[in-house]
Amino acid sequence: MGGYNAVVADSTLSLKAAGLVAASAAGSLIVDLGDGYSEAVLLAKVSALEIASANEFYGLILQGSPDAAFGTAGNIVELAQFSIGAKGARLSDADKDDTTGVYEWPVHNRWNGTTYRYVRIYTHVAGTVATGINYEAGLVVRA
Repeated sequence: MGGYNAVVADSTLSLKAAGLVAASAAGSLIVDLGDGYSEAVLLAKVSALEIASANEFYGLILQGSPDAAFGTAGNIVELAQFSIGAKGARLSDADKDDTTGVYEWPVHNRWNGTTYRYVRIYTHVAGTVATGINYEAGLVVRA
């Protein structure tokens, strides 16, 4: 995972700096993927994950927009979602609690035939959350 650490720290591909999230919110970092279709791997380095009440759920959502400021109403889409948390809060019958570590999943910037140039991370937080999740996220774009 050595190469991944450097990429997540690369400010041009960073979606979220390391830090605690205890309430649902959009990230402030926006990545410009350019005009065309892009495939990437989204990496989330989780350093703390609160699941003490066994009902905490964290959705890491890659959002896309044609607007660099994500300010145009009706133009923000969910391109991909990855959820982590307590097994009791899972969306399926998964039966294992998640832990800290590096999570990765493939993503792209096309939804329903439209290519979205700009992407950001949104964190959805649910359950009895006291401290939340501490993570950083970034993209490794495929050439």
